Amino acid sequence: MKTKSSKGLSRLMPLAAGVIMLLTLASCETTDKLTAGMQKASDKITEKGQAISDKNRVKIDESREANKKAKEDITPEQEYYIGRDVAAKVLSNYKLYQNAKATAYVNEICTALTSASDMPDIYNGYHVGILDTKEINAISTPGGHILVTRGLLECAASEDELAAVIAHEVGHIQLKHAVKSIRTSRGNEATQSLFSAAGSILTGGSYQEGLGSAAGSLMTTLSTTGYSKTLEYEADVKAADLMAGAGYNPEALATMLEGLQEREKTQTAGMVKTHPSASSRLLQVRGHIRGLLRTEAKGTASFNETKRTARFAAVKDAL
Repeated sequence: MKTKSSKGLSRLMPLAAGVIMLLTLASCETTDKLTAGMQKASDKITEKGQAISDKNRVKIDESREANKKAKEDITPEQEYYIGRDVAAKVLSNYKLYQNAKATAYVNEICTALTSASDMPDIYNGYHVGILDTKEINAISTPGGHILVTRGLLECAASEDELAAVIAHEVGHIQLKHAVKSIRTSRGNEATQSLFSAAGSILTGGSYQEGLGSAAGSLMTTLSTTGYSKTLEYEADVKAADLMAGAGYNPEALATMLEGLQEREKTQTAGMVKTHPSASSRLLQVRGHIRGLLRTEAKGTASFNETKRTARFAAVKDAL
């Protein structure tokens, strides 16, 4: 026999199901409305004579906080410190390559690329380090941290190809792809928090405690899943623009991708794990590169091909 309390809960189940279904479809922009909806649903339960426990009221408050956090802007200073935290996590697994000449060289390339861009200055500047590993990979974090591997330097056939990789990572930074990733993660966490709280309050389900840090979620993206294909393609287009602006040959981005395409056949780690296939990236960016090659060359005389070839060879010999 059903009690008065259970009958009241049964009448409210359609409302609970509707709220939970909306939560499943929620985006960062709509979770605030759903929080209000969940509050309304809990008020309905109270009106029917069912008490909302202090524990569940805490869950509603926590869900509101998660939603608020998801919508917060990330300042340039915060970007830097999040990026520094991620870089520290990477360096707990890889040692920095102790080669002052090579490190100065990759930073000089980065400076050439960023100085000619529309974002030459960021909080605390751009910094490039070399990881002492044979893996072929490169990552960037918000706030200007770029890490390329020794294996990538060794496989590059020219300074322009190396510049293409660094330009790709600068592209991620300037297009704020890490910030977008963090916001997506925060939005998902807020939605999950709302879903869990609603499940607990309305249907007796369990509540998942805690939200991951921004640095932790970004580290997972960079090391495990990588950015989405769309963001990687955007970074390639930006890289080609940065190269042309600094006087590098954007066609080197295509030749670098062609080289990676061959290495993908035997590699299972590095860029193969965290990036779209080199062939798909080539397909997406090739037309943009051709358009740039038809325009008048930009850049400065200090980055002429002879100078680039000589200093690239010198650094390669020192690796």
